[in-house]
Amino acid sequence: MATADQPNPELDRRIMAAALRIGRRNLGNTFPNPSVGAILVHPDIGGARVVGLGWTGGGGRPHAETVAIAEAGSEAEGATAYVTLEPCSHEGQTPPCADALIAAGVARVVIPITDPDPRVAGKGVSRLKAAGIDVTTGVLQAEAEIAHGGHIYRVTKNRPWITLKLAVSADGMIGRRDGDRMMVSGKPAFERVQAIRADHDAIMVGIGTVEVDNPRLTLRGPAAGGRDLIRVVLDTEARIAPSSTLVETAREVPLWLMVGEAADAARIDALEAEGVRVFKVGTGSGGLDLPAVLARLAEEGITRVLAEGGAKVAGSLLARDLIDEVVLFRAPVVVGRGGVQALSGHALSAIERSPRYRIVGDSMIGEDRMRQFIKVR
Repeated sequence: MATADQPNPELDRRIMAAALRIGRRNLGNTFPNPSVGAILVHPDIGGARVVGLGWTGGGGRPHAETVAIAEAGSEAEGATAYVTLEPCSHEGQTPPCADALIAAGVARVVIPITDPDPRVAGKGVSRLKAAGIDVTTGVLQAEAEIAHGGHIYRVTKNRPWITLKLAVSADGMIGRRDGDRMMVSGKPAFERVQAIRADHDAIMVGIGTVEVDNPRLTLRGPAAGGRDLIRVVLDTEARIAPSSTLVETAREVPLWLMVGEAADAARIDALEAEGVRVFKVGTGSGGLDLPAVLARLAEEGITRVLAEGGAKVAGSLLARDLIDEVVLFRAPVVVGRGGVQALSGHALSAIERSPRYRIVGDSMIGEDRMRQFIKVR
């Protein structure tokens, strides 16, 4: 068997960073599986020669490793495989990726983190080592934990990764309490939001947002790529109107309604007749039991949820410490009196100045400033 060359830590980091980037190509389109990236390389003068690239396919198959191996062909033998998550070691709908790497004759495998799924959980690494393959772990661990946060949280916390998107005015409002709907952010920010939506499995709003905005909540523009997200509405009393755009398009784009146990049975029947999936969950103070909602989504395979509205949903998620990532667009407009605060019961400083979150991005999108925050673990 070929032997691995002497590891180069800096080269390992560079190639793993590239693997993480290509692993994002199908993010939001692989659930319940994680979106993994894989790169096969051979040592070359001054760096490495890439012989195979792969990322998880739509719906979770094919797996990244098998795609990269197929592209590499005979050059997979003796190569180093960079994979953004521990290769699987169990028989599912596809054979174990650890076995595929062994059969291909790779000399070394580099991964950032082991897979918390109990079907894998170190077994993939053990299988590779038993076959005489050198395995390096921990390369860009923190970055991989964020990239695979949805998969990790679904397995370990029984809930998806939650991203909160907020578009606020210069005075911290998301719109006006009365009158016509107000677009806070500009067109460039709207286009960026489409790309952010595409990185998620589902988009979630409260019934108040549906009643005020009558949204469609679909992917538009280049980000769509022929698919849409699961649309989730929190609606304790099942009061969503059958004439709403969401219900009228429920047969075209999935609409899941989360309602309380006491929701009116006749209304539920009418909504289900229109193609809406209705889930009954428990209630807490002021509405649905959010951990129960998220657990139900996790059971359905959802790994990443984008929460887009409204203020009550955002405030409730924050109060329960259920927000893992925040994308905040701040526009130069001023709403003034009659405005709706972005976080019901909380100031924006609860995110912007909180030690619970660290800023990971700050840029201008047209006239709007976009800042990204990740929860500190």
